[in-house]
Amino acid sequence: MKVKSLVKHLENVAPLSLSESWDNVGLLVETSSSHDVRRVLTTIDLTEPVVQEAVNKKCQFVISYHPPIFSAIKKLTQQSAKDRIIVRCIESGINIYSPHTCWDSMEEGVNDWITSCFSFVTKVPIVPSLVLNGAGMGRIIALSSPLPLIEICNILKDHLKVAHLRLGHADQKQWSVRHSESHQMHDMIRTIAVCAGSGGSLLKGVDADLYVTGEMSHHEVLAVISDGRHVLLSEHTHTERGFLKSITKTLAGMVSEDDDVEFLVSEADVNPLDVV
Repeated sequence: MKVKSLVKHLENVAPLSLSESWDNVGLLVETSSSHDVRRVLTTIDLTEPVVQEAVNKKCQFVISYHPPIFSAIKKLTQQSAKDRIIVRCIESGINIYSPHTCWDSMEEGVNDWITSCFSFVTKVPIVPSLVLNGAGMGRIIALSSPLPLIEICNILKDHLKVAHLRLGHADQKQWSVRHSESHQMHDMIRTIAVCAGSGGSLLKGVDADLYVTGEMSHHEVLAVISDGRHVLLSEHTHTERGFLKSITKTLAGMVSEDDDVEFLVSEADVNPLDVV
């Protein structure tokens, strides 16, 4: 499969027009040596171990969810890991593509994957896309029936494959004010707002009982709970890693056998943080 054909395929799955204006998405590195792609490696982060894995597995193309090139590059040296990654890929004939917020926004994307562990009656983007119906940043779901907060924690831990979550409990007085008409119990959840990765800015002020995201700052958490809302934090990377396996299978299933392209999920791509 030609590089241009694969890029077109990826853009059909998640149009670049879905990306946020600040993001850097699409084909970031196009080499002169590898026009034919036979093996694709998908990863959340393009680190030096992942690049070595791509070389070892003879991959000609890497899909890195987070863009390894973000701000302007004025020089490429061996002094930083980011520079070495780009240089090594070019030297090894490895093309680099990043979908980032396109995957966040698209239907059946990262945020939809997070909500897929719940039964709900409605689901809408927090910020709807102006270019594609059904797409947009974040998601708000109304559960089919109210669930205890502890049950939601267990469902999410199982779905995200994590042993722990960080929970911020809503201020009970403000919760009562918000639910003065329904008298909804403090630990019963009807609505959930979701944002993959870092959700502090997107979730700010969103009307939901519970916020689910990867990370927030200390003061963002304080603002949420003082407003009478619960918040669950799984760590940034855990909101994305499970989706990578899902989308890799989807991409592999959408190319024809004649294209003769193999899609692999990186084994070297790991959570950079441990709980000790």
